[in-house]
Amino acid sequence: MSIESGIKDIYTGLGLSQVPRFLSTMDRNPLSPTYGCAHREYWLARAVDFPSSIAQYGILGLTLAYTTPFPGNQFHDQPKVGQWLKAGLLYLTGIQHNDGSFDEFYPNERGWAGPTGFLLHAMNHAYVAVKDLLSDDEEAAVRAMMLKAARFLGENDEIGVLANHHAMALLPLGETIELFDARELEPLFEERKADFLTYCHEEGWCLEYDGVDPGYLSATVTFLARLLQVRPDPELAEVARKAIHFTQYFVYPDYHYGGTLGSRETFHFYSHGYELLGSEHPLALAQASHMARGFLKGASVYPALQAERYFVYRIPEFLFSARDVAKRPKKLPPLPWQEPNDTSFYFEGAGIWGGKRGDYYAVANLARGGNIKIFRLKGDEGEIITSDCGISGILENGTMFTSSWVDPSRRFTGHEVEASVTQRCLTLHSQTFDPVKMTVFRTGMAALGWHHKTAYHLKGLIRKVLMLRNKTVPVTLQRHITFNSSGVTITDEITAPRTLKIKKLLVGEELPVRYVPQSRYFQPAELKVKGYNVSSTEMKKLKDTGKLVITRHFD
Repeated sequence: MSIESGIKDIYTGLGLSQVPRFLSTMDRNPLSPTYGCAHREYWLARAVDFPSSIAQYGILGLTLAYTTPFPGNQFHDQPKVGQWLKAGLLYLTGIQHNDGSFDEFYPNERGWAGPTGFLLHAMNHAYVAVKDLLSDDEEAAVRAMMLKAARFLGENDEIGVLANHHAMALLPLGETIELFDARELEPLFEERKADFLTYCHEEGWCLEYDGVDPGYLSATVTFLARLLQVRPDPELAEVARKAIHFTQYFVYPDYHYGGTLGSRETFHFYSHGYELLGSEHPLALAQASHMARGFLKGASVYPALQAERYFVYRIPEFLFSARDVAKRPKKLPPLPWQEPNDTSFYFEGAGIWGGKRGDYYAVANLARGGNIKIFRLKGDEGEIITSDCGISGILENGTMFTSSWVDPSRRFTGHEVEASVTQRCLTLHSQTFDPVKMTVFRTGMAALGWHHKTAYHLKGLIRKVLMLRNKTVPVTLQRHITFNSSGVTITDEITAPRTLKIKKLLVGEELPVRYVPQSRYFQPAELKVKGYNVSSTEMKKLKDTGKLVITRHFD
């Protein structure tokens, strides 16, 4: 079996095995008023009061299963599958807002790239697959829906910078222009492209809220690579090339990827763009090949790991990758930790620092308080020693805080074998709805969300409260990291007012802290790392002197 065949089998198995799960979420009864709805909690369990549109994104994976003769694919060219695809597509015409948008999390959300961009991307592929099954009236309704969604994407954006969302707005907008020859949308495409490029850094990363997130950067590579298949664009191709060179540092020796070093703490590796661009950039294939082996080990994020809302995102990622798996050269370029000699890297704009020394590989995000991952190398792979997210704690009044955040006032420096960072601690929020709050929220959205601009600002407020709001706590971490062939030494100096009542303090725990729905999936590496509970003696010293120094050596 060739390398490509083995990798294709990995992709196919991960994606195709979850198609029955998606079909189980879909109302497949042609007599039902919700025929084609893929939100099972709505049409069957009746546990929610509106259908989340993003559930329909599953039709993209179903389209690939229907149109592609993968080995062992029971769904290929099946007439019933064609009818279910048609039903899923037509159901979307009934839940679209007049402005072209769709709702995902709550009524009148009017989401931009998520969900409208993702859904239009799915529509573009499903429409081509089942066009011959649509009546003239149905075809006209679907076409009108798609053009409205494209115009909504082109005329709007969202509060809070997520570069991958801008890439996902460009992808379906470009696809729709080419599919329907809708040249009147070209100015909107160029406007959105110009916005996206402002979020792309010369170092190779793209902005996700307030920093770099490797997981979503790989998604951006995939979205751009798909777009380049239908609309060649040298500027976007260059963004993708630089991103491929940047993501290599987060393809870890233990087959994991990204994680708590990123601004959004995501572990997922989007492989499709790396397969599409691999013939031009073999480094992309080095990353994709290593991660394919990781998927077999349960590392990174695959569809079976994800909750009902999100597993439909990953099915097409793997089926696209299986369909477009690239021919590997006889020898792939080495990843940073596979280099024969010691190396170092420092991206000052991103705050990313690290390198290889002897049998160790380390990478840190200084812009997030010095979060760091350290690996011991063993041939072509390695094992994780620590995944350190700085300090976290809780005050006696219940306020949680952490240093694992992008503090606008942080200070850091990086050199070949050492790095330093000074970081304030910020509060953590963990808010949930109770029946009263949910009633008030839904009433407010029903009363105000019908208006497009109001809905836009309300969503921005929700995002700010859940994801971006933070206040400082008078606790400061000064972290100094030194790195040599015998390992890594981390010296943490923690300062706090002696009057501050700290109940518990953790050092070096693997602790995601940001509200991101696509984060916090279990990873096998979690079983191998642990933090440090500050002892009562040390807590007393911090209280008595206002300062505590903790030095740890990892070897």
